[in-house]
Amino acid sequence: MAKVIYSEQARTSLETLPVAFRSGVEQRLGYLQQMPRMYAISSDERFPGCRSFWVDPCYRVFYMVAAGADDVYVVALTAEDVDGGTEG
Repeated sequence: MAKVIYSEQARTSLETLPVAFRSGVEQRLGYLQQMPRMYAISSDERFPGCRSFWVDPCYRVFYMVAAGADDVYVVALTAEDVDGGTEG
């Protein structure tokens, strides 16, 4: 099973999310422990080489998978507006 490691920004963002959204993020990270490469590589220029997934309605998680293993490094958790820009 893959190990999930968080950047300081991602950990802080996760801790401040409302419980319902935090549960959604944690559920998807649980999936990643089984299948780390299940989400496509993102084309977002802010996080080159990262994969990403959305948690409704507006949170996006960016992560990388270790090259020689299946460990997951959560790079960032961002709040996005409906048009795809960043709120903060």
